[in-house]
Amino acid sequence: MGSNITIVKIDDKNIRLYKVKLLQSFDFHPDLERTTRERGLLEEIIKLVQKNKTKLYLLKNNNEILGLIALSASSIDDFPVIQVDYLFVDYRYRKVYIDDIDGTVSSYLLLFAMNVAENIKETIGLKYLALYPDAQSEKLISHYKEMGFNVLNKYWLFIKLK
Repeated sequence: MGSNITIVKIDDKNIRLYKVKLLQSFDFHPDLERTTRERGLLEEIIKLVQKNKTKLYLLKNNNEILGLIALSASSIDDFPVIQVDYLFVDYRYRKVYIDDIDGTVSSYLLLFAMNVAENIKETIGLKYLALYPDAQSEKLISHYKEMGFNVLNKYWLFIKLK
């Protein structure tokens, strides 16, 4: 069976169709505390989508959701940014190289976000793609640094748009 990798946009108009599926279809971290945190963050993102405060993009392979990224407009220190509100990868696919996307799910979703930001930059003033890692771990921050992100301050990471 071949793969069919797609990005599906979820917004306030179609979130009702996906809400239950999103909460039920993922494999979360096996640690109960982390699972609770991941589910809670996903529920918060669903509420933000319902209020039209963020847009959600699902990375799917056929009907299976591999991961998601939520994006919104914001500013940090008076600089306009596209903010990554949430990046989540199904536990089965974390750090797994996938041939069809030539990388990992998280790197593919961040490249997607950078492309969105670059396209928006052509229309409005925009300088950075920024994210606030949920887990302030050195391991996670170093992962984002390897992808080209810089530390803005104690909490935010950013990558300058071209």
